[in-house]
Amino acid sequence: MYGELPEIQTSTGETINGFPVQILRPAKTAVLRLPTNPEMSGYLNQQKTLYRDLGRRKGQSESVPNPKSDLDLFTRIRIDKGPDFDEAEAARAIGLLTRQRVTKCEREGETYRVTLLTVFGATEHVVNIPFEKDLAVYRRTVFKALDLPHGVEERRYPPEAAERLYDATVVSISGYVDSIKAADVPPHHKSSVVLELVSAVGDLDPELPDPNS
Repeated sequence: MYGELPEIQTSTGETINGFPVQILRPAKTAVLRLPTNPEMSGYLNQQKTLYRDLGRRKGQSESVPNPKSDLDLFTRIRIDKGPDFDEAEAARAIGLLTRQRVTKCEREGETYRVTLLTVFGATEHVVNIPFEKDLAVYRRTVFKALDLPHGVEERRYPPEAAERLYDATVVSISGYVDSIKAADVPPHHKSSVVLELVSAVGDLDPELPDPNS
């Protein structure tokens, strides 16, 4: 269940509840707590991608590493005392803790049931089909773009856009500890659910006829 942290014995002999991370070479371990929602939102706000227009309605996206933000978040959420982690090791630790993916999205009348798999197990989110006005706001605000030379665009994806649409559509959640209510679902979970929801709703639009048929 998401939010249940196992009891860990640290390298110094302490017993604490946290998420264990192991680096194979050089051998080292760390124990992390879950980020708070403000911490996670701040981290997501620092992530960006580069989008290149390839022409003919094609484009290519490339994630831009941000080692400083990885190390900053890692330092905040580490709860044991042990060997220092460098930026790459911190990025791996955060990736392990926050990894998740949508495994199922099923329509149920005017709602969708989205299953999101996390390192703590599966969570389920029942969300309404959004109102068009809410979808329009989401599409306007889902990313901020900055034009760069040579047809390149820098894009940032503020988590507030997905959080707003998630909060407007969520009906119920499961797979979280009792202290996590729908409003408290982590920002990266809300983003994944909303991305899947918007995609599923878009698939309902009728296709244009093939002019060659």
